[in-house]
Amino acid sequence: MINRHHLRVKLLQWIFASRQQGQEDYSFVTQQFQNSATLSLRSLVMAFVLLERLFQYANLRNEERSGKLLERNRQTGPGHGLANHPLSELLEKDSLYRKALQLCAVEHLEVSSDMLRALFDAINDRKCLGAKIAFEDLRGIAGIKTVFEKCISSGDWYSPWQSEHNLYWDSDRYLIDRQVVQILLKMEEGEGFPDAHGILRLWQSDDRFVSTMFKELLQDSTAYQPLIEAHTGQWDPERLARVDFLIVQMACVELSLFTEIPVKVTINEYIELAKVYSTPQSASFVNGLLDKIKADMLHKGLISKSGRGLVES
Repeated sequence: MINRHHLRVKLLQWIFASRQQGQEDYSFVTQQFQNSATLSLRSLVMAFVLLERLFQYANLRNEERSGKLLERNRQTGPGHGLANHPLSELLEKDSLYRKALQLCAVEHLEVSSDMLRALFDAINDRKCLGAKIAFEDLRGIAGIKTVFEKCISSGDWYSPWQSEHNLYWDSDRYLIDRQVVQILLKMEEGEGFPDAHGILRLWQSDDRFVSTMFKELLQDSTAYQPLIEAHTGQWDPERLARVDFLIVQMACVELSLFTEIPVKVTINEYIELAKVYSTPQSASFVNGLLDKIKADMLHKGLISKSGRGLVES
């Protein structure tokens, strides 16, 4: 569920924010980072609570529709496909999901009727799903994945709602949204809701990766700077975007201090981060820069891989 790709994303955001705030106490930041795991889990479970509440609201709207006297008022829209949804029954019967609700203390979490009404109407009127979405398309779990991606996570009210319960939502959002989709895909394949305690253990299982990144890059914000500047070519180091510089620094830490991670994996991961979190030109710039830095580090004996790290390195 949670892997090093997710950790790299969060670490990039946390290190960047810590530097902006002048926070150099890497031990404190590391502890705060680990403490955020419980809030991250809560946000994940809250997304499914919201889906449950949406199903319940759809049931009410469906009952209202069936009681209308005029035929035009009984017409079925895509939103009515959420009523009596199979996923609702699966969640109701899933013991691990019910335990997750208790662990995160969200069994009785309220979602405002205004929020549910706005979401249901947007789905029913195809404002977020597109004109081709029909009632039947939302009856399966794949349809719920579409609803989450196009109507919920991209909605204006979703982030403020999550932020009320998670101080770290801005840095967690990418991670949580990805995991909600992954869980839905797994449930579509017949699997149940994941073990919440297991998610927490996985989140905290990479202590060395997390603590090393914070230690290396918070106690010395100029780490690897001479190496990086030696290969920027015509690019003025002073004009190097701070997020690009941090991405390359993180890659240097990983290349030199984590023998079990293949070189190719490291470079590809940080190119992807540059695509998402920096400028349109950053990915190609970071790609070229890391290729030069990798060659230099190999020549100087600064990269040593073993075990799994030898794969395609």
